[in-house]
Amino acid sequence: MAKWSGWWEQRRFGRQEMCNLLLEVSPEGEMLGSGDDCVGAFTIKGTIAPEVRLVKRYVGQHTLIYVGTNSGEGIFGTWQVPGVPTIAGWTSGRFALFPTTYPSSDRAAIRELMPARSS
Repeated sequence: MAKWSGWWEQRRFGRQEMCNLLLEVSPEGEMLGSGDDCVGAFTIKGTIAPEVRLVKRYVGQHTLIYVGTNSGEGIFGTWQVPGVPTIAGWTSGRFALFPTTYPSSDRAAIRELMPARSS
């Protein structure tokens, strides 16, 4: 597993850093890992290719869905609480994830898995 950094935003909390973020990216684009933030400890599981779709589960608490794009340098998108109406800033917001370990096979993996740009 490689060290990553990341943040999420919500109206109530502002921008919050994800700490102790350890994520592994397989050659097929599967992502698996864990970390913690001001809400508590969590796990992350999902895919970053061809599109980013991650499930973030807080231990003993709620689940969030992260959907976004792989820029080749990081992952950017929005999170949402599943099963509730979307209220911007309250039940949804923005997020970003970046590999920070150098050299990182994860950095190479997200670049290789970046969707081709349409002409």
